[in-house]
Amino acid sequence: MTVTSHMPCQECGAPVPASATHCPTCDAQQVGSARPPEHWLGQTVDGKYEILDVLGVGGMGMVFRARRVLVGDDVALKVLFPRLLRSSLQRRLFRDEAIAAARLSHPNVVTVFDTDLAGDDTAYIAMELLEGTPLKALLKDEAPMDPRRLLPIAIQMCEGLAAAHDKHIVHRDLKPDNVFLEARGDGVPRVKLVDFGIAAMMDIDASDEQHKLLGTVRYMAPEQCRGDAIDQRADLYALGVLLYEGLTRRRATGKSLSAVLHGDVTPPNELLAPPKQIPLSLENLLMRLLAKHPDDRPPNARAVRDALADVLEELTGAAAPVAPTAILPTLEPTTSAATPVALSPPQAEPPRRRAPLWLGLLIAGLAGIGAGVLWEYFRA
Repeated sequence: MTVTSHMPCQECGAPVPASATHCPTCDAQQVGSARPPEHWLGQTVDGKYEILDVLGVGGMGMVFRARRVLVGDDVALKVLFPRLLRSSLQRRLFRDEAIAAARLSHPNVVTVFDTDLAGDDTAYIAMELLEGTPLKALLKDEAPMDPRRLLPIAIQMCEGLAAAHDKHIVHRDLKPDNVFLEARGDGVPRVKLVDFGIAAMMDIDASDEQHKLLGTVRYMAPEQCRGDAIDQRADLYALGVLLYEGLTRRRATGKSLSAVLHGDVTPPNELLAPPKQIPLSLENLLMRLLAKHPDDRPPNARAVRDALADVLEELTGAAAPVAPTAILPTLEPTTSAATPVALSPPQAEPPRRRAPLWLGLLIAGLAGIGAGVLWEYFRA
């Protein structure tokens, strides 16, 4: 794959060529290692992970395909940009991601095998290597999606979020890039939530970390944009944005902080043609998820999961094809010792056949003649 050798600026976040010593946007000096991702190929990290290929480059680090030297299998190895280790905030965020990884074990959350700080300049997290596609690619190809296809994915997302929230972890950067659809043999993808790199530990440094303006503005809850304390309902807002985009192929709000804080959300059915419109119950749920105030949103991920399951049942029940009675195949009745046999109602006795009218008249006439003959006989 092609990898662009740029790093985010340590001051403004703008892309900086890996070989540059100053940011071309703000002219801030870039401190520490500026090695491009390709430089890592063939190296062994911490004596345990041989780097084979570059899978991606993000705002905080690089993700490689690596082979575990001892086991011999392949894993995804996330390596924090070495220069970011000079930042106390980045070190703390890396620590929080490691804590989140250690706490979480759920089928809908990526599995982490190992995390450590090797020396002074290499922090890494080794996790399962997933085969499949990010949700972002699916939305790009298929949105606006049929809710019968999108809701099963959303329900699994709720399962993963509920597991994280149970451990006092708020993802804080839920977006299509961080939802992976793992391919399975039965054709039904398994959802994996990934990248808890800026997760908030609700029971660790709550007064500090929760007030950092971190995340992707498009998916950030209003309280997150203001830098207020957040809880699990911030993730539910992000889920609402994601579902809104998947069902309408439109943004829930504009791109700016002001739009997130104050912009109105158009009800989805006002954007969809009649054949594509969604059930009112689903529209109402989306509008609740996108409420500006967290108290107006559903209370937790499980409540959202249950509501989505109800909508899905409503949709699949209404959409189930019913064959016309006239073309139903005729089945021979079968019986089983364990199966009660439905008895047919008693049939009415068939009507008896009546003699023709002429035959009755003939018999009556002959009887009359015979009676007359007998009368004359006895009179004589």
